Amino acid sequence: MPQARAHRLFFAACLAAHLPLAAQQADNTSRPWNVGLSQDVTHFTNALNSSGGSEVGDTVWTTTLSGGVNVPFGRQRAYANGALSHTRYSDLNGLDGQGYNLAAGLDWATVGNLSGNLTANAGRRQADFNTGVSTVSLKNNESYEELRGRALLGGVGLLGIEGTLSWRRVNFSAPEFDSREYEQSSASAGVIYRPSSALTLGTGLSAQYSDYDVPSFGQAEPDTRSRREVYVTAEWVATGASTVGTRLNFGKTDYERPNAEDFSGVTGALYWQWRPTGRTAVTTTLSRDTGQESGFQSLVNGGRTRLTATDFSRVTNIAALSANYELTGKIVLTGALSYARRSVVDSISGRSG
Repeated sequence: MPQARAHRLFFAACLAAHLPLAAQQADNTSRPWNVGLSQDVTHFTNALNSSGGSEVGDTVWTTTLSGGVNVPFGRQRAYANGALSHTRYSDLNGLDGQGYNLAAGLDWATVGNLSGNLTANAGRRQADFNTGVSTVSLKNNESYEELRGRALLGGVGLLGIEGTLSWRRVNFSAPEFDSREYEQSSASAGVIYRPSSALTLGTGLSAQYSDYDVPSFGQAEPDTRSRREVYVTAEWVATGASTVGTRLNFGKTDYERPNAEDFSGVTGALYWQWRPTGRTAVTTTLSRDTGQESGFQSLVNGGRTRLTATDFSRVTNIAALSANYELTGKIVLTGALSYARRSVVDSISGRSG
């Protein structure tokens, strides 16, 4: 079968009103909160992520109301953000629906060199339509909850040691997707090396374990999934206006029961953030990861309100380009272009596409 392709052409006209400013600037204001209203217009050349020449195009309108608070105290900072969205398809009206995204966190630091953060996220979004080599068009919402913690010892000087713990839960509204629901735990430990103020390097080990709720077709018991990796990271501040960063993972993904979705190889991401002017920001991202993880990566910075859902590919490759222009102090225009190519496989028959 031909390689499954999902072309997404995303032109967003996003109007955001921030009172008084974004959360990262709220430390210097007397009113550390923000509200926003955005309207995204997205055209998909392959709205259902179908393969085999059966692509269906559509234009999607997403209206989002957002808000947040930011409270610094001492060496700490607490914050919370939320967004409610309504999505309408021009032709595939049966897929219209609502979504939300909630996030809360705490950035903390001690008197010494120990710091870190705690975050909690939850949301609901339109699920991916490609289940392997077949495409479905039924309405299906993906709901998720996440907890993350990170601690860093040092990091300001030459060396630092960091560790992370996280938990995730994913559910689907359509019963046909029960076998895709899972609960996942992960952990990592690594070393950070800063030879200069412009360059940060890192390496470490990470592990991930997922439990699925319901057996897939042909299985007597629910499956489990493990992932083990060695990772390396780098971030280079080339100039005051340009930053380049990368993360490469060398590892293996195994399912406990025979499954054609097993994967061994290199995954990771490369990004370039560039500010050609004080009002303009451009971000370029290249990403390669398993479908289960690609939906939880932030690929495009800015006013993108329609998040990428978890897809069911063995590997997803994504190239994305976004640009933000600060028209006024309270109005930001955003535009983006992205391309995704997914390598999919049927977990039972082994058919690929």
